[in-house]
Amino acid sequence: MTHPGAENVLVACPDARPPAYQAVIGLDRAGLLQSFLTSYYYRESAWISALGRKLLPKAYAKVERALRRRHDPEIPADRVRSAWSFDVALRVENRLGNHRTNARREIAKWRLERFDTVFAREVERSQPGAVLAFSDVGSDQALPTCAMFGIPSILSMVHGDVREEREVLEREAACSPDFFSLYLGDAILDCDELDRLHDRRLRELELADLVLVPSEHIAARLALHGTQRSKIRVIPYAADSRRFRPDPTKFHGESCTFLFAGGVSQRKGIKYLLEAWRIVRRPGWKLQLLGALPRDPGPLAPLLDGVELLGRVPHSEVAAKMAAADVFVFPSLFEGSAVVTYEALASGLPCIVTPSAGSVVRDGIEGLLVPPGEYEPLCSAMEKLGTTPALRAMMSNSARLRAQSFDWPRYHAAVVEAVQSVLVPREVRV
Repeated sequence: MTHPGAENVLVACPDARPPAYQAVIGLDRAGLLQSFLTSYYYRESAWISALGRKLLPKAYAKVERALRRRHDPEIPADRVRSAWSFDVALRVENRLGNHRTNARREIAKWRLERFDTVFAREVERSQPGAVLAFSDVGSDQALPTCAMFGIPSILSMVHGDVREEREVLEREAACSPDFFSLYLGDAILDCDELDRLHDRRLRELELADLVLVPSEHIAARLALHGTQRSKIRVIPYAADSRRFRPDPTKFHGESCTFLFAGGVSQRKGIKYLLEAWRIVRRPGWKLQLLGALPRDPGPLAPLLDGVELLGRVPHSEVAAKMAAADVFVFPSLFEGSAVVTYEALASGLPCIVTPSAGSVVRDGIEGLLVPPGEYEPLCSAMEKLGTTPALRAMMSNSARLRAQSFDWPRYHAAVVEAVQSVLVPREVRV
């Protein structure tokens, strides 16, 4: 069968995660982008935007800053297809919170199924040469539709292996039951709903012809559970090393500022970090948390003494906060590959991370690797970097060089190569 868009790719991702936007940009530059299916996408030239700027300029300016996070000037707006219902449903879910649990679950189920339906219709209508799907959006309809029409499907996993997360949840429930409700921070941990999501992810993994993962850790976990290595392609993420840069005036001395950035939740290992800090803290040292605390910190509250809470700041200010720190600490229990770790490297920060963080940090070169779910190794790593300014300086230089070798153009090229490996030229399709 010959498809109308035999050399073009349909990309689907309902949110604004950087790897998805960057994949779209890379495919467009290579002349391979057919369309990009997402949820809300901000169009600066749309009539409603022009009306808002004209009638309510000050109010709209504040809203527009948030809207611009759903926009990239390098993405051709005429190739974007928006399924707004996904965002509307998500907003309703968040408003329901802990109230009306059954209704919230049904809305969450409808949200994913609705996007899957729109995705499948777009596949059938446009007949692309290949589909690149970011996690959770194609397991029931879109990927089976690809198989029915002989369209190669590529799954980009933005999370770790779900079987590993199940192990993490079981361990945390047994070892840290008082922190278990904070596993997702302010987000509700609905284990039944999470099980359904895990099942969707496993179906996607089975259906996809090629699986892109952001770290060797995830590749190894998938292979452990039976996914053929020939089906897995490791493509790490990146950071904008032009915006995230080291402070050229920084002096590595006896004082030391440790920085954590991200969702303040148990999934990010926050309990273990705070327990380690309570032991290693000393005069001249700081621990900063960049990110909003849960509305009810609960068992975290007693551990926050002596911690500098920076709160949530605009992304435009994150680079300055990173450049001012000395060491980045990110003891995550479960990730895909946190972009914040690449940003820390680009800022010249030695990094203390777990293998589960999915970073490209090499132990003893750009930082130190510690096992997840333990505070003693964190203590040792923080003590080592905090008391050895010369080691911090050496790792700072290595961190910046490492980040520069993992930039978005490299990511673009790797995604394009992966896509081209499954595309069949138009003239040989039957």
